[in-house]
Amino acid sequence: MNRPTVFSVVLGITATAAVALPGSAATADGRAVPPPADRYCVMVVDKAPDGGMSPVRSTTCSADPASKSLTRAAANTVLLMEWFEHANNKPSSLTRVHGEAGDCDGDGYRLRATGFWANRISGFNAYSKCNVATGYDLVNLSGDRETWRMDKPCKCLLQGWVGAYMNDRVESFWIRQG
Repeated sequence: MNRPTVFSVVLGITATAAVALPGSAATADGRAVPPPADRYCVMVVDKAPDGGMSPVRSTTCSADPASKSLTRAAANTVLLMEWFEHANNKPSSLTRVHGEAGDCDGDGYRLRATGFWANRISGFNAYSKCNVATGYDLVNLSGDRETWRMDKPCKCLLQGWVGAYMNDRVESFWIRQG
């Protein structure tokens, strides 16, 4: 390999790595920037427009679950969901989804689980009056689905394992108060 080729290969690898780094924002079409493995992330979403998906306002990730950047990212929001890569809340990777528009109501929030999270969710928790969740195997609330519901005083839904039917298949959620 001659020198110009080596330089071109290194430049190409550097450019690819720069593009692949996680950011603190959403993609141009409102999808969440995916977290790398073994990271903790806070994704902030807003209420969905009529018939649409909840727009992602920001995504912030850190190797430290107690990071001040994660605390700042979640300020003035409510915790809606936690996504677990492995069943029974063993989160080698964990994303906490926060809502800017407050607790769930009957319309709730419509979330995409894309990038890293597509087809990796084995368990989740839902909070802030989000006691009904429907998981779909396609990104825009379509395809195969399963609904989970929990009627507890906490108005939450603790789903340590989604079950065999939807395990590692979820690409979108509709969470709401039921």
